[in-house]
Amino acid sequence: MRLVELIRRDGPLTFAAYMQAALFDPDYGFYTRGPKIGQGGHFTTSAEAHPAFADAILNDAIATWEGLGRPADFRVTEAGPGSGLLAYRVHHDLLAAGVPHEFVLIELSAGLRETQRAALGNTMARWVENPAALEPAPGFLYANELLDALPVRLLQWPDEVLVDADAGSRLVETLTPADPELMALLTESLPAPRRGGRYVVRPTQVALVTALAQTLSSGRLVLIDYGGASADVHHGRRPPIRTYIGGQQGGDPLAAPGTQDLTADVDFGALTRSATAIGVKVERCITQTAWLAGHKWSVPPVEERNEADWALAGLLDERLPFVVWVARR
Repeated sequence: MRLVELIRRDGPLTFAAYMQAALFDPDYGFYTRGPKIGQGGHFTTSAEAHPAFADAILNDAIATWEGLGRPADFRVTEAGPGSGLLAYRVHHDLLAAGVPHEFVLIELSAGLRETQRAALGNTMARWVENPAALEPAPGFLYANELLDALPVRLLQWPDEVLVDADAGSRLVETLTPADPELMALLTESLPAPRRGGRYVVRPTQVALVTALAQTLSSGRLVLIDYGGASADVHHGRRPPIRTYIGGQQGGDPLAAPGTQDLTADVDFGALTRSATAIGVKVERCITQTAWLAGHKWSVPPVEERNEADWALAGLLDERLPFVVWVARR
């Protein structure tokens, strides 16, 4: 196993380094392999569940374009486009609405880029692997379930969890005293962590938000993911690291890297602090339910619902832990 060889040579890995390899290794990463997304796939996002999601993105993009004075060089960007289905709908609906725009997809995974090209067909779109490849332009950038796949450092307070290999070449956890700067990332959100409690932090989040924001000379940045605000994310209702495969919860995060998705809830309080630190103004941080309802989506009475109505009802369920974060540059 490539990871075991790496550990034998260089020593234990941070969980972030392990997660990066398990998801994005150029040969064996889960996303590199182009996992199937949607019904019957490894996971389904809100964008695949009902057209309401794409409609809300579309309306926010149009409102941003109009608010900027309808610029001719308007750019719409999706970061982490997944299956490409949401990008296809948004791009074509923008064309139908008469909004001139360049459409750009930011995607690191070669496997997913091929999936997206197949979904978009002959749609005029441009792919980049990194937001740094884009010059600033007036625009609208959105991402659905991007941050949850951003590699995390794992703490077992007050230690950090590293990934090591035992004599039998099995990946195992080991502990080391956590770096004070890493600990501070958690205590900004959770001032009194529980000893022995397990928590995740994202040290690279500031760099990512900065890079995404810098693609905009003016406009809006919309990030949608599951999580909550600060302490609500860290108080233990859900495991700090979760795995998914075949649409179901997977197994041990260290088992069979590259064959299952690895994910963690997003701390939107930390995200807001990151954005504020670089001069980005956060306009809203609301539930996905409130966001869709604000776009006039609702469901008929139970006895009158069809299959699509039931799918929409799932997206409007207040118990769904999805958050819509909107910032302006």
